[in-house]
Amino acid sequence: MKLYSKENAVKPIEAMSRSGRFVHSYILTGEKGTGKKTFARYIAMQLLCDNHNACGECHQCSRVLRGQHPDFIEVMRENGKVNYSVEDIRTKVVADSFISPNDCERKVYLLTDCEGWQDSCQDALLKITEDPPDAAYFIFTAANKNSFLPTLISRSMTIELHEADKESCKEALRDKGYSEEDIDRAVDSFGGNIGNCIDFIEGDNDLIKSAEAVKKAMDAIVRRDEYALAAILGSISSKREEMRKTLEMLARSIRDGAAVRNGGKDTVSCTEGSSRKLAERFSTGRILAMYDAVCEASYRCTANCNAQAAAAVLAGKLCR
Repeated sequence: MKLYSKENAVKPIEAMSRSGRFVHSYILTGEKGTGKKTFARYIAMQLLCDNHNACGECHQCSRVLRGQHPDFIEVMRENGKVNYSVEDIRTKVVADSFISPNDCERKVYLLTDCEGWQDSCQDALLKITEDPPDAAYFIFTAANKNSFLPTLISRSMTIELHEADKESCKEALRDKGYSEEDIDRAVDSFGGNIGNCIDFIEGDNDLIKSAEAVKKAMDAIVRRDEYALAAILGSISSKREEMRKTLEMLARSIRDGAAVRNGGKDTVSCTEGSSRKLAERFSTGRILAMYDAVCEASYRCTANCNAQAAAAVLAGKLCR
């Protein structure tokens, strides 16, 4: 299985594979598009592979890659809800983990996008992660580890996944057969974020809309135009999930500004020009305060907040 710019993340997994002794619980963190689900499949392949090395060619690895392995279980949410329920955790994970695997000596549970899930869901997992059945392994993904209780973090191996460098990203896109023109356009917009680049090339309308909103928002922040910024954020506030994703992209653009301000040359967001203007006009402390405000607003979008009110408050914080 080919992974791009994930050498540091792979090392501890390969070491465990060589020893034959694996941690039972993993937390994978990173922004959308950085390959959390792909890396989860890699861990599953290491655990289930006939050759014990995630070869990508054996019967077990092939089924993991096709999403058809009965012992690699992506836990689905009840009735398509955004967050897992306590019932999901108790029945689909805890109770099921005591049932013997179907084909292998191990079984792997994947719980994705755990932002905003209730503490009660994590409480239901504490005993099973502290003293898991010998055959059961658990993988959780989220944008950052703040989505998890300290007790669950202490019982898990946390691996932070970063974007690929731009050349590795281009290699990944070439491997998927995209044209050089599409590759250059995507990488210019999203840097080494392979997932976002793929979605952009494939014409993901929500992503394209979010990228346009972020570009306009960054211009408004640079001009300190609170009214314009409030209008931009308000236009996406009717859907909390869309707003959350847009704010995640805005946070990256502001973070790029802080990096440029402190001598960084490469940017990874879709607003390189505006990020550089931000670095020219604001201090590092002010830019970091903006970043914190956007991250807080993004997190609040996972809860039951008034998104329109949150957009107006955020515009005031960013343009004061």
